[in-house]
Amino acid sequence: MPQPIPLETPDAVSLLDDLIPLKSASHTDVVEYLVEVPMRYAECFALLQDGRKVGFEEPWKFIGWSSYEPSRSLLFRVNGSHLELHVEDELAGKTPGMVHNIIIEAMTLRCASTMKKFIGIGGDLVLLPTA
Repeated sequence: MPQPIPLETPDAVSLLDDLIPLKSASHTDVVEYLVEVPMRYAECFALLQDGRKVGFEEPWKFIGWSSYEPSRSLLFRVNGSHLELHVEDELAGKTPGMVHNIIIEAMTLRCASTMKKFIGIGGDLVLLPTA
């Protein structure tokens, strides 16, 4: 099972800047991540401290989200693996983007007994093994 990377890890924000870079911004400046469904497909944006809303340089890497609940996850596909951001509303102002931790999938386990459910950007269900 992938081990979470706490956002307090010195290179965690740099990791996000490298793997899922924002347009003209750093994840250090993110106040909140937003999921919007403007037409047919969902999009993920970052709301910055200065009030700007910016997208990702490679928006196709965003592939789903778990819910709109106070504790939720955003799912990205990076170089054939999954990157999951755990976001918690109670961390507002305490961590960039209210991110609690980051999970990077090392390899897919096909025989998992439980699955995580995400809402795909097209509204379909995305299932990932958890064990």
